[in-house]
Amino acid sequence: MKFPTSTLVAFAVLGFTTPAFAAWKNLTKSDYTLKQSAYSSAIANLDKLLPNAKIGSIMGNLNHDTKSSSPNVKNLVSGTSYTWENSGSFDDMNTKKWYPQGLTTSADAYETGVYEGFRVHLVSWHSDHYEGGKRGARITFVNRETKKYRHVLLARPKGDDNFEAIEGLHAGGVMWYGNLLYVVDTDGGLRVFDLNHIYTVDDSIDDKIGKVGDKYGAYGYKYILPQVRMYAWQKKGGVEDLRFSFVSLDRTTKPDSLVVGEYSKVRTDCRVVRWDLDYTNRLLKTSGDVATASEAVQHGETKVQGATSVDGKYFLTQSGGDLVSFTWKGGQKIEKDVFPAIPQDLSLEKGVGLWTLMEVEGKRHVCAVDVGKF
Repeated sequence: MKFPTSTLVAFAVLGFTTPAFAAWKNLTKSDYTLKQSAYSSAIANLDKLLPNAKIGSIMGNLNHDTKSSSPNVKNLVSGTSYTWENSGSFDDMNTKKWYPQGLTTSADAYETGVYEGFRVHLVSWHSDHYEGGKRGARITFVNRETKKYRHVLLARPKGDDNFEAIEGLHAGGVMWYGNLLYVVDTDGGLRVFDLNHIYTVDDSIDDKIGKVGDKYGAYGYKYILPQVRMYAWQKKGGVEDLRFSFVSLDRTTKPDSLVVGEYSKVRTDCRVVRWDLDYTNRLLKTSGDVATASEAVQHGETKVQGATSVDGKYFLTQSGGDLVSFTWKGGQKIEKDVFPAIPQDLSLEKGVGLWTLMEVEGKRHVCAVDVGKF
């Protein structure tokens, strides 16, 4: 596609690249399948052994404070930005033990934007560089009204009466749908957690996880959220294994769908894949126990950190702070330097904007941008 010189100059001034179609192409949907596991039988036993904490009780036991911030972000929605606690005894803003990755909101959980009466953000963090990643990943519950938060450790059942950390889980993206939380497992697929089963444990046990004598602990955390189900990636001959790097919800087109994408520093054949959701049970739509993609797209971009789709338009964040958008009719545009430091997951909140967060120490802002201006 050719444009007159004046048009190309206008694109440059606005910070856009020339629209391009060549890199974007549809792939064979049937090549992208996930196998659904059964619901964990251990959960019923853990329900008997441990106090089950509801969202309301967690919202009443938040122990850290977010802080308002003003990051240098293009088309920032006023009043949305915040950062993490940075006090003398506690520092989430600069720690190298934990890195924020994924973001989802109660507007993903339900269209009303609230969950059990609360406006909540859920943020995933990995501990890849902290004692070999033995603590796995955690989820931060943020109350948007009180601006307070608490970390909850992700776990998985171990036998019928115990649990363990999910070592090495990068948790690059999260998506909240009803009572279920979907967390990407880079090489494995999607791990599913049920917010109806969050357990209170002994937070005085700070060096072990699981059953310790007649008590249960989790590295000093007060709550754990155990895995209940898995959607395992199904290999296909001649198809590069999909990397599950990030995830988001698209409820702007019907049916509601889950959008997964992959990160690579160098590959130009990275993909975004969509699986339809069943709003009646909050699971992926399956035939038998297999979920087949409803769309698979190759986009040609490197260093993509997050992706979502809004009214048929794709948005991708890139490591350098750029925001890529694409439609089949209008092609691709790249808005340069939208974010100051490595934006991650994307999550749309209707009436507010497109939420994202940044992972770099000292620049860990959470904020929303006006999606209509891109």
